[in-house]
Amino acid sequence: MERISSETNIMSNKKYLPKISVIIPLYNQKDYISEAINSVLEQTYENIEIIVINDGSTDDPGIVLEKYKNKITVINQDNAGLSSARNTGIKNSTGVYLQFLDADDILVEEKIEKQISSLLQNKEDLSYCKIEVLNDIDNSISSRITYEFDDIFSHYYLFWKPYPTPIHSLIFNRKIFDKYGLFDEDLKANEDRFYLAKLSYSGVKFRYIPFVGGYYRKHSESMNADPEFIITSTIKFYLKINKVVGEKYIFDSFGYSGYQMMCANCTFYYFIQIRNGIKGEILKNIKKVLRENGIIFFVEPLDSRFKKNKFRKMLLACYFERYTNIFRSFFNLSGNFNLFQRKK
Repeated sequence: MERISSETNIMSNKKYLPKISVIIPLYNQKDYISEAINSVLEQTYENIEIIVINDGSTDDPGIVLEKYKNKITVINQDNAGLSSARNTGIKNSTGVYLQFLDADDILVEEKIEKQISSLLQNKEDLSYCKIEVLNDIDNSISSRITYEFDDIFSHYYLFWKPYPTPIHSLIFNRKIFDKYGLFDEDLKANEDRFYLAKLSYSGVKFRYIPFVGGYYRKHSESMNADPEFIITSTIKFYLKINKVVGEKYIFDSFGYSGYQMMCANCTFYYFIQIRNGIKGEILKNIKKVLRENGIIFFVEPLDSRFKKNKFRKMLLACYFERYTNIFRSFFNLSGNFNLFQRKK
């Protein structure tokens, strides 16, 4: 077989273009699915199959999907969650490469071409790019912190570090799933974080390509808008990943036990909810989940009388300082401790 030596040749010799399967799980996102599908149909890369897995939607997406009937494959299943839907897509796909895209997110038109070209040239199996945030709530677009991470595992393991790879930032060679298995269907959220943490722990190389390849949509109905659901899934994530990597690896990497790290990260999530001004009843429910799962946490929410206090900003600053001091004390830390820096 003739060797293709440059990006131009790779993209111009269409008979050499490997097929990529774009897998789109769909659950009650009828208002957004057309944008997602159109962003794939508009790709500059040509050898693409699109598989939409309707995961038991109750908003009748068939009306929207019907207009794409000759361009996509639709698989209907009972509602079983993102992991199950993605796994169904993997099992029914025929591509050499796999691109996942949630039904409310979108890709830019050169995304697949650029990443496939890089993977072929560098003979690698996994790459990621930048993804920006499209906020439907205030109609803004913002950048996410993304770069080539020296220790990508810590960015999956520590919730106070920037999350490096939204699922649609990645393109996988199918060989990865053949070797490391499918998504964990027991996890209803953080399933991608868990899978990617396992890959990084196993030594899989993540190649970073510095361009904006898509948009993550933030809206009131997204999964991440349900903090009780997320904290429950976060606890499950830590129980599972700690078991996979083992106590020695965690202690050697971070200086603390897996249980301590779970407590620390769940406390951080709790802290963020307080900072975001979440409603008291939801905060109580999060606290209940933490207690029921044996998670030690260290701060109580501000008293309601402070909400309209003219010194609220100053009180908040003192409150967060108190949080950091308690956090430092729990881990016996000394010197300048910063929640956003890994312990050396």
